[in-house]
Amino acid sequence: MRMKYACAGLLYLALLGTAQGQEKYLLQPGDTLEVWVAQEEDLRRNVVVEPDGWVSFPLAGHLKAAGMTVTEVEAAFNEKLRPFFKENPNLTIMLRPDPLHQPSIFLGGEVTTPGSYPFRKGMTVLHGVSVAGGLRRSPLLPSDEDRTIVVRRTIAETETRLKQLTARHGRLQAELEDKTILEVDSQDAESRAIVEQEQTLLDAYRQGIEAQAKARKDTETLGARNIAAINEQSETLDRRIEVAKQRRDSVVALVERGALQATQKFDRENEIADLEIAKGRLVADFTTAQRAVQQELTQIDTALRQQRERTLSEIVDVERQEEEAKNSLTDARKVLDVYERSASDNPGSNVRTVRYRIVRAVGGSPQEFDADEMTPLLPGDLVRVLYGTLDSLTSGILPTAPVPPRLESKAAAAEGAAVQ
Repeated sequence: MRMKYACAGLLYLALLGTAQGQEKYLLQPGDTLEVWVAQEEDLRRNVVVEPDGWVSFPLAGHLKAAGMTVTEVEAAFNEKLRPFFKENPNLTIMLRPDPLHQPSIFLGGEVTTPGSYPFRKGMTVLHGVSVAGGLRRSPLLPSDEDRTIVVRRTIAETETRLKQLTARHGRLQAELEDKTILEVDSQDAESRAIVEQEQTLLDAYRQGIEAQAKARKDTETLGARNIAAINEQSETLDRRIEVAKQRRDSVVALVERGALQATQKFDRENEIADLEIAKGRLVADFTTAQRAVQQELTQIDTALRQQRERTLSEIVDVERQEEEAKNSLTDARKVLDVYERSASDNPGSNVRTVRYRIVRAVGGSPQEFDADEMTPLLPGDLVRVLYGTLDSLTSGILPTAPVPPRLESKAAAAEGAAVQ
């Protein structure tokens, strides 16, 4: 592991020396030092250069490391640790630079993942675009005929769906208002066919409502007849009971004078009792008949109320679906309008191409120039990738810098890298 970090540190220092013209790397806040002391395993650890530039190490205390080389820090630690060992401490320090200090390039514009990426010696514009995920190609190109066909099909399906919802809404509203005719505009054959289907459903609904209304009326009529018959029978029994009571009174008078036997009185009493029992049964039948009629009427009224509630709920749901369909149709038409306007406003210019621009610090000031895929990159370069039609790429582009990228002098390249 130490060999790995040592090689990485040496490679980084070599790259840094080549790009920036420096012989030695000076430590910066955020760098990590791996300190290895052969005589004491507890003193083998990693220390980080703090934001104030200092590092802390057991026995050695604090040391201002920022601005020093690794060799200088190693010598300083040796000096501070020597009093704690019989022999000179076998001390080795290896550097793991902060990734933020490594040279980078920047990719922007029409790439999949714009951002900062580590610089590698020999990188070209093509390398940079590759590490940024390649070109970002929009799925909504004006020349994308397949996509246009899909959008047109979506519009047609949504228009049909909206016609169906409109007709359904009209039919539900007619049910709610007890209308028999569906009042919905039908200007084309498709609309007329949809309205005819909904009119058929409305007719079936009206037939069901009329059947329920007829059943309710029949129940009321039949119940009234039964109750009238029971009332008539009850009145008849009342008269018979009255007659029976008169006979009983006559028999009682004759029994008291000795003209009739007492058994005649008991017979009249039994007759009256039987008639009163029959009257009680009729009263019970009257109550049962009234309750049966009321229950049947309540069931019919409940079914009608529930049907009305379902109609109201369906109207709310259809209105929501209509709003969604209208919004979807509006969005699809806007997309199609973009395609059609792009094709009509720029005939023959729908061929899309790629153009690269590099922003580089030259002489202490940024300059921008055209590049191609094989243009070499330097640390700190910003590659701007433009992807579109020829007309759009030739409008609004900054002028070319006077120094082409392939003819830059080594001194200018080194100076631009130093700015980074």
